Amino acid sequence: MPQNLFKTELPADEPLIIMTRTFDAPLDLVWTVWTQAEHVAYWWGPREDNRIVEYDVRKGGKWRIVSTMEDGEEVVFFGTYLEVQPKTLIRNTFVVEGMYPEDDRFYEEHTFEQRDGKTFYRSVSKLESLQQRQDVMDWGMEDGANASMAKVDEILERLGG
Repeated sequence: MPQNLFKTELPADEPLIIMTRTFDAPLDLVWTVWTQAEHVAYWWGPREDNRIVEYDVRKGGKWRIVSTMEDGEEVVFFGTYLEVQPKTLIRNTFVVEGMYPEDDRFYEEHTFEQRDGKTFYRSVSKLESLQQRQDVMDWGMEDGANASMAKVDEILERLGG
């Protein structure tokens, strides 16, 4: 199991997943690692076997990532950017192809804040129901997110963050 790099909150009465952490790197560098496809291809998910099909980080832009799992199965993640405020905010939809009908996508909000030379990050995922949230957690969202953040830390260190 990956090291727990996030503080995770699951409000009892709302279908939200709230994850927070602080990166020991400046905001500019964290934003670069978060928004440039060549970095995302490395840190996305528990493995580095990702193909970035589309990654257009701007309002109305689309993203699509194909991850190959250990058993060779391909999992497709995709969505649309609803709002992007550089170095501050990303709001997007999130769909796992075949997991739910596309209409059951969920919404994510990622905020970034410079604090004393470090970057505070907060992610809020809003799902359709408490059951959908439980399904996503059972599917391994928290472990995958922690594995991804360990790889983000590697990139930040390599880039001098």
